[in-house]
Amino acid sequence: MENKLDYIIKKIKNIQKIQILELGVQNGSSTKKFIELCILNDGFLTSIDIEDCSKVIKSDKWKFIHSSDDNFEKIDKIISKSFDLIFIDSLHEQKHVEKVFYHYYSFLKEGGICIIDDISW
Repeated sequence: MENKLDYIIKKIKNIQKIQILELGVQNGSSTKKFIELCILNDGFLTSIDIEDCSKVIKSDKWKFIHSSDDNFEKIDKIISKSFDLIFIDSLHEQKHVEKVFYHYYSFLKEGGICIIDDISW
């Protein structure tokens, strides 16, 4: 059976110069898969986490921002405003997910995909 991350990669694998925003890094399993895709398709991954995950991987296709993903004042000055994929896998509390979803959704390109991972309330 195909896992969720492989399913997502299959959906986006043909997007050239793909731009990905990842909220939540933790051990970097999704980060590493997204970087592989960015290398193949000349894309770029921006990841945000409240923990320092800067050593998860080294790549010129990756920017890590050490911050809470709801620190919009700081983050909006740093990131692109145009993403093909927004992957939300940070704090899994309803109010937080709602807040970051509605903020970053405006940065999603037309036809882009937003994934909220493993949410159950």
